[in-house]
Amino acid sequence: MHYDPSLPWRDLTYEGFNRHIGPMRIVRAAENEWRGTVLLDARHRNAGGVCHGGVSMTLADVTMGTGSFEAGGRRPCATIEMDSHFLSAAKLDQRLLAVATQLRLVRDLSFMSCEVWALGPEEEARQVMRASGIWKFLASREPNDPRDRRSDT
Repeated sequence: MHYDPSLPWRDLTYEGFNRHIGPMRIVRAAENEWRGTVLLDARHRNAGGVCHGGVSMTLADVTMGTGSFEAGGRRPCATIEMDSHFLSAAKLDQRLLAVATQLRLVRDLSFMSCEVWALGPEEEARQVMRASGIWKFLASREPNDPRDRRSDT
């Protein structure tokens, strides 16, 4: 596993929580494959001095979620289930690389899997996490749809 800088990576400009993890970059690497990456620095460490597991989980979630969004016709979607398994610790100054694959796409759901790798300048790539999840496509309604109104009674 390696980081290919020649792919057409794009920076994600999310607001809110994801801004604290990044900058994250993502690319559609093949028909059913997306890759996400982040460079680890001191703000990503846990009390033990290695990458906090939440960073790996966030990168996997964003990469699989972006893949679901794009494969689903750019429809908004939300994570409804995510399962993760930590295999090893990533170290600071390494690059995390998430490789997400779409397993199945049905009307309202996207099923994804992901491997997260730690890439260091002097070490071989090491898989640090694997994950899978389900994304639900959100209903898109017309403006002023009565179903969006709350009853005050």
